Amino acid sequence: MNGLLRRFMAPLTVTALVLGASRIAAPAVRDAVSLLPVTGARLVRPALYVAIAPLSGTLDAMSLLSVPQLIAFTLSLIIAFAAWRRARLRGAKADRWCEFCAARRAFLLYALLVIFAAVLPRPMAALRMDDENLVIFDIHSHTNYSHDARATFTVEQNRAWHHAAGFDIAYITDHRCFDGAAEGIRGNPKRAGDGTVLLSGIELPPDQIHVIALEPPDAAVPDGLLETWCARAKAGRALAAPPVRIQTIPENLNRIPLGPDGGLGAIELLDGAPRGIAQAQRDRKTLLSIATMHRLALVAGSNNHGWGRTAVAWNVMHIHQWRTLPPDSVGALIEMRIRAEQGQAVQVVARRSPDGASPLGLALTLPAVILDLLRTMSAAERLSWVAWTWAAFALAAALSGRKPG
Repeated sequence: MNGLLRRFMAPLTVTALVLGASRIAAPAVRDAVSLLPVTGARLVRPALYVAIAPLSGTLDAMSLLSVPQLIAFTLSLIIAFAAWRRARLRGAKADRWCEFCAARRAFLLYALLVIFAAVLPRPMAALRMDDENLVIFDIHSHTNYSHDARATFTVEQNRAWHHAAGFDIAYITDHRCFDGAAEGIRGNPKRAGDGTVLLSGIELPPDQIHVIALEPPDAAVPDGLLETWCARAKAGRALAAPPVRIQTIPENLNRIPLGPDGGLGAIELLDGAPRGIAQAQRDRKTLLSIATMHRLALVAGSNNHGWGRTAVAWNVMHIHQWRTLPPDSVGALIEMRIRAEQGQAVQVVARRSPDGASPLGLALTLPAVILDLLRTMSAAERLSWVAWTWAAFALAAALSGRKPG
């Protein structure tokens, strides 16, 4: 009996963890400021996402980590793998070549997993809000018109990515040009609720600071000009008011333009790039303090350059019957609300992920990722995990020449 139990220990342990964790289940999304659950918000996983839940969930969990957390995660896996290989020997002398081959296979598998997370298409988890008057939008994304974006990430692929992630509206904020935004606007539906809408912005060059300006396309603005609205003013084509300017991260917070002359309307609390995630964790209290002190709206940006299939956070705003309005009208309302209401304008809804700001949190990245993964699974995902666990066990037993059980 002990031998039989030992033989089935691995799949039984995984099954017990996956099913038992349902007793401590937590919502997969939460308010980014209060870190509390969001009423009426849910994360929707498509059927294919659930069918390959072990892969989908693992890749999403890795995509939510900062650069330091990814390093800690990888080192923890190496240590765990070495401990497992050592335990398998049970005092016997190791065959160095055999151990080298095992380590090489594990490294190649992990490398493929990382590449797959960044490059290959896969189903995405999407945010859904129960209230139809809530519009979900992204204020920071790119297309292949940006010099540092993926060459194949076209405007329509940007739209498809945001649609798959549950965004109703996304601002294209390419570096130094409006070309991608103009192309996206031409492909918009007549009513905002009839499809994912793309609106216009621009990310100004980092000669000063990383700032986004939400404003309509202007082909006459010279390439690389820092103050696009000023250029329009000089040419007599200025808008009625300066565009909403949003401070992005990562950035040196000591040099951002604050105060009445800074011109900022919002600041990112979360940014989807790994370095942005790192600063969001490290400087969370400072970002919250800056927003409160200077009456700035807190927002999130995907900062998507065409890599990965995981949305880190979403911006949510209440606009009555926005679905019946033209896309540019919804954009104007979003920008007006950010100007007028500052900190009350936007609610940031974020994926649950471990905090790596402290040394202890960083060291515990691997167990924290596993715990979050176990707690945030849907019931269908748990069943998928159990099915794949036992299928993998049966396949391993067959390949080793043994019959399971």
